[in-house]
Amino acid sequence: MKGVEQSEPHVYEVWTHTLSVLDYLDQIVSALRIGYNAEKTNDMFTGLLTLRLGRFREQIANHFAKPLNVDRSMRSLLFFAALYHDVCKPGTRTVEETGRIRFFDHDVKGADVAAERAHAFNLSNDEAERLHIIIKNHMRMHSFASRMEHKNQAPSRKAIYRFFRDAGEAGIDLILLGLADLRGTRAQDLTLETWTVYLDIARILLENYWERPEEIVAPPRLLDGHELIKELNIKSGPVVGHLLELIRENQAAGKIENRGQALAFAREELEKGTSSAA
Repeated sequence: MKGVEQSEPHVYEVWTHTLSVLDYLDQIVSALRIGYNAEKTNDMFTGLLTLRLGRFREQIANHFAKPLNVDRSMRSLLFFAALYHDVCKPGTRTVEETGRIRFFDHDVKGADVAAERAHAFNLSNDEAERLHIIIKNHMRMHSFASRMEHKNQAPSRKAIYRFFRDAGEAGIDLILLGLADLRGTRAQDLTLETWTVYLDIARILLENYWERPEEIVAPPRLLDGHELIKELNIKSGPVVGHLLELIRENQAAGKIENRGQALAFAREELEKGTSSAA
C-alpha cells in the first residue's frame, strides 16, 4: 500500500475512498435492517438515517432477500458494486484552469469495466447487468441532492420516473450506495444539513417506489402498440415505441391522465415530427 501511495497518489486516494465507502455502506445497511435498535446509537448521522428511512426496513430486507444467483446474496453484489464504482476515476481525472478536478464519464466507463470483471469472476449475466446499472447511474443521487441543496429543487415527477425506468430494482441499491458514497467522500466535513438533504432525496424516491408506484414509477399503460398503430394509422417500427414511452413519461409527470389525452398527445407529437428522431 505504501508503494501505491508514493507512485500513484490518485489511485491511492480512490482506493482509500472506496474502503471508506464500503465501511459506511456496511453501517447504513446494518442500521436499516429489521431489529436494529436505533436508540443505542450515539451517531447523529445514523440516528437521522433511521428516523427518516427506518419505516422501509421490511422492504429493504425483502429487496436483499431476492438474489440474482442462488450462490450469492444481493447484499454481496451491492458491495461488489461499491468496490468498483470509482474504478475509472484515476484514468478520467482532469484538472481545469480554475483548479477544479473533474472525472468525466468515470461512471459510464467504470460500468463497463465492472461488467467485464463480473464475467471474469463467473458471475451470472443478471448479476453483471445489475452491476452495470448501479455503477453507470451512481452519480444520479448526487445530482438530485445538489439541485435540492443549492437550488431548492426536489426531484420532479419526470426525474423520478426516469430514475426508476433506467434503474429498476437497482434503484434501491443506488440510493444506499449514494448515501455511503457521500459519507465516504465527506467523512470529515459532512454537515447534518447536507446529510438531511440526501436523506430527503432517498425518502422521496423510496416513497414513490414502494408506497405509490402507480402514480409515477410505473403508471398503468393507457395504450399498447397495436392500438396506437390503428388509431394513428402509422406503421409498426421504432416510432411506436418512442411514442409509447413519451406517453408514459408524461403520465408520470401528471400531464396525461386518460386514453383520450394519450392519443391527442401522440398525434401532436407526430405532427411536430418529434418521433422522427426515434
